Amino acid sequence: MSIHSTGTNAGTTTARRAARPARRGWRKAVKSALAAIVASSTLLSVSACGLGGDSANSNAADGDTVYIAAIYPATGQYAEYGKLFKEGFDLAVDEVNADGGVGGKTLAIKYYDTQSDAKQDASIAPQIASDQSVIAVVGDYSSPASSAASPTFQQAGLVHYGFNNSASTFTDTGDHVWTPQISQEQYQKANADVVAKKAKKISVVYIENDWGKQAYDFFKQEAEKNGTEIVYESSYLSDSTDLSPILIPARDAQPDAIVDIGYGPDGALVVNTLRDKLGYTGPFFGGQETSEFLENAGSNAEGTIITGSFSATGTKDSKAQAFVKAFNDRYGNNPGNFEVTAYQAIKDLAYAANKTSPTRDGIQQALQTVTDFPLYQGNGGTFKFNTETRRADNIDPILLIVKDGKFVQYDPDTDSASN
Repeated sequence: MSIHSTGTNAGTTTARRAARPARRGWRKAVKSALAAIVASSTLLSVSACGLGGDSANSNAADGDTVYIAAIYPATGQYAEYGKLFKEGFDLAVDEVNADGGVGGKTLAIKYYDTQSDAKQDASIAPQIASDQSVIAVVGDYSSPASSAASPTFQQAGLVHYGFNNSASTFTDTGDHVWTPQISQEQYQKANADVVAKKAKKISVVYIENDWGKQAYDFFKQEAEKNGTEIVYESSYLSDSTDLSPILIPARDAQPDAIVDIGYGPDGALVVNTLRDKLGYTGPFFGGQETSEFLENAGSNAEGTIITGSFSATGTKDSKAQAFVKAFNDRYGNNPGNFEVTAYQAIKDLAYAANKTSPTRDGIQQALQTVTDFPLYQGNGGTFKFNTETRRADNIDPILLIVKDGKFVQYDPDTDSASN
């Protein structure tokens, strides 16, 4: 596990039986990960990049710099997402400091590479919680990994801001666990609704973890309401390299469309298998808005429809447009869903600190009381939190489609894309 800091800068009976031994439910993952805290005697160090002397152990109110800890996958199978997150984080920190920082102090980020692995999240959480210069935590990519760290942050009275954690149970740990992310219940309702406009009967495959099972349950409920018939369903393991055994029957069920509920890498594997190996030419719903998905899927991604939270080319919000320009000027490409949610997470916490104080208590107080957090996702404007669920009250998903090798905003009513 590497750590650094900076001030500048997620069917068939046979298939089901094969998958069962590898299932990792959240409760089991969290319990195992928390046990790793006790068992581990590894001493983790923070590099000197951006840190001075004993500042990592100083009280946030005593120094000129306060920190947000970022738990994220810089390496491992989800490293693509970590890269996107860091781009959003770093741009936001620079802008915050250019505008005067937080409460007159400089804002910086301490980065912890967890590979979005539950055991690593749980292991590093005590070190972060004991560092009084840290006023809040952002991350991780996956909800199961984040949830493994949440109990430690909750006990320490440290806000855990799971900006990418869409699982509906993510905030259940306690009152210091928050997320502005759209829930899977909302995402999958939108997903099932757009699928219903294109298909009467469908085959569905989904990633075999608690996130995938929960997301599929929400999708299935909405599909049933819409009268969409699911003629085939199967789960698959995240490390699968050949999905033909479950995709052949998915194709042979003769669906009007095939739906994949999973992440970007497996989404590319699903659509490539369907198109290149199995000759399927019908509509496909799946994947994620990342360059990795587009590069891996290539021309097979064309016409793919997904739910999302942001469109760099479709947003009409002036501050979101300014973000797109700043991002493009810095990195040479437009931001997507993962970059904007990371960017907004830092902006949210900085806004909170300036509304109250750049302290742990100040952040918690602001999340409970502030009603006008600037919103860059969806249709823009502002948002507030539901203090009971600790989720954003008024952020709605949008639809995206791959057109000419890029994701653009999609309107299913007019069957048109916004370039």
